[in-house]
Amino acid sequence: MRYFDSLVTDSTLLPVGPTLLNGHQPRLFDRELSWLAFNRRLTYEAGQPHQPTLVRLLKLAQAATSLDEYFMVRMPLLKGIVQGKEAIALRGDRLIRLQTYLKALIDRQQAHFAYNLRPTLTHQGIHLLDYAALDAGQQRHYEARVADEVMPVLAALVTPPGGTMPDFSNLSLNLAVWLEQAGKKQLAWVKLPRVLPRFLLQREEASPAAWIAVPLEQVIIAYLSDLFPDSVVRGGYPFRVTRSTDLGVLDSETANLIDLIEEGVQQRRQQGHPVRLEVSATMPPWLRSHMARQLGLAPSDVYALSGWLGLNDLHELTRLPRPDLRATPWQSGLPSALKPQPPPSMLSFVPLSAASEADLFRAIAQQDILLHFPYHSFAETVERFVAQAATDPQVLTIKMTLYRTAVDAPMVRSLMAAARAGKQVVVLVELTAPLDEAINIHWAKRLEQAGAHVVYGVVGFRTHTNLVLVARREAAQIQQYAYLGTGDYLPDRPQPYEDLGLFTSRPDIATDLSHLFNFLTGCAHQIGYQTLMVAPGQLKHQLQALIQREAEHAQQGRPARLIVKLNLLADPGMIESLYAASQAGVEIDLIVRSICRLRPGVPGLSDRIRVHSLLGDFVEHSRIVYCQNGDRPEAWIGTADWTPRGLNERIEVMVPLPTAALVAEIDTLLQTLLADTQNRWQLQPNGQYTPCHAAVPQPQSAQQALIERSQASDITQPQ
Repeated sequence: MRYFDSLVTDSTLLPVGPTLLNGHQPRLFDRELSWLAFNRRLTYEAGQPHQPTLVRLLKLAQAATSLDEYFMVRMPLLKGIVQGKEAIALRGDRLIRLQTYLKALIDRQQAHFAYNLRPTLTHQGIHLLDYAALDAGQQRHYEARVADEVMPVLAALVTPPGGTMPDFSNLSLNLAVWLEQAGKKQLAWVKLPRVLPRFLLQREEASPAAWIAVPLEQVIIAYLSDLFPDSVVRGGYPFRVTRSTDLGVLDSETANLIDLIEEGVQQRRQQGHPVRLEVSATMPPWLRSHMARQLGLAPSDVYALSGWLGLNDLHELTRLPRPDLRATPWQSGLPSALKPQPPPSMLSFVPLSAASEADLFRAIAQQDILLHFPYHSFAETVERFVAQAATDPQVLTIKMTLYRTAVDAPMVRSLMAAARAGKQVVVLVELTAPLDEAINIHWAKRLEQAGAHVVYGVVGFRTHTNLVLVARREAAQIQQYAYLGTGDYLPDRPQPYEDLGLFTSRPDIATDLSHLFNFLTGCAHQIGYQTLMVAPGQLKHQLQALIQREAEHAQQGRPARLIVKLNLLADPGMIESLYAASQAGVEIDLIVRSICRLRPGVPGLSDRIRVHSLLGDFVEHSRIVYCQNGDRPEAWIGTADWTPRGLNERIEVMVPLPTAALVAEIDTLLQTLLADTQNRWQLQPNGQYTPCHAAVPQPQSAQQALIERSQASDITQPQ
């Protein structure tokens, strides 16, 4: 692990002097470098030896994926290719400096894979080999597979050296092939088909638990002469092109929003603006230069890698049948209010046909229920809530926002069944959820075909919140039930997301949600809300008022503390409010997973502010605001991060937890996270992130403690 020690001691990670990339004052860390610091922490986490090896491999793949997304989303803005409110258009030395940081980060991931993970996997019986390292028998195995499985689906295009390159799709892995035919130089281009796995596997004969994996591109390179029998193959070189994700400007004049989004998705796959060219370090300089010119890229946009390209594809190998190299499996449970009822005893007067599952509507009517994923089962709570609403004859209406969901989404299928059954189903589908537009378009069309009323939100604002509102006829009145969550409907991610949700039947929350859905569907103008905090609108001012109230408590000598859990903290106005509260005497703990521009621990400015970043096996995704509020604590959960986009350009919702018991649950959760000494980092005034496990002999994981707590509470149910 010596290689990763520099992640802790690198003082150039987030410079705090006047040389920040975009000229901000030193009281704010640079946004781009803060993001790079986050990706470095992800890479560091993949190197922790206490974790099972395939878990570490998955984390490295996800760190590589995160880096790809940075190039797709941020680099077009930084290069001035895509115009927008966040466009910075770094020029000259400032852009090259950022690219230098990025190249160092990519090299760090490559080195970690080559010198840490790959040897560890070899020692454990998983051999990730280059084709040249195979013995003759192993190569014969792949020769047969190439003929049967690979060659039939390959296609190649030959061009003269000065000819135009094909339009390679975003992040696809390709080969540039240098040919000679009749003494003339030619270039050929081979795209690796997405229908084939990136790694070709074979078992070792001596040990059934041992595996060999070889990158597909190396196997193809070894048999290029079969693909080009009339030419002399001088070399084959892997490369990837990264393109922007720009979908264009959406406005009220758009006649067909789905057509525009579909066009944008196709443009991203085929014709988005190139922002990066990754090539094998073995590629000749003349070929690199030719490709960069064809793509309109500068030499600094070319990233030459000495190892395998596309480390994000390593996630394929995490599915190998080696449970000994994975985390110990465990089952999500249920909150006590939703535990199945025990079967009736012989002496009970309860009929034997009584339902064993709790009736969700009855349980929610009796009390507000706080859900915590993945410790609570998503399928047995939120999915079952929508499924029960779809089949309950007393349910009249289901309204729902849909930001992200899975390719196979049980909740969407429940909505389709409800619409077919004649219930009024209203679904707001956010078509512009980054990188998930195609899935959302698919479900929007299916929902419309089923008879649901599908809308696409408010023009100019992305609908980021996750809400369900159900209207049910009970006796002589209509009772409404709501779910408000901090995360997406994606329970089956390779790395689970930690999120919170609230089931409630409170009339004030239901009324606010009704008004919000009317606004989202265009039936009404946005109004003031009596309970919820909603963006755009008053959310930012209300959050600042909470901070100011805490400052006033501190100035009056009353207990004053803030604990805020976010994914990103980048809004200058919110940061200044936190600085002011610190100076007024408020103790502040910020749990910010990724980007944080606030500079903690500066005497006279932020000396009462501590910034933590908690990583781990689950993505800490929930957003929480906890206020000590003298002796009357309050807690809010929701979807809003404290960024200019999250507070001003998205539909976001924060809901207060309505009982003291639920507020106490949130306090216990936050204290558990702050006590983590295994996966928690602390941001220093100079911009360094220090891992907390460095100072303790036996680090403790908050996520593991929460798993153990859920198992010990005897609420575990099969999923």
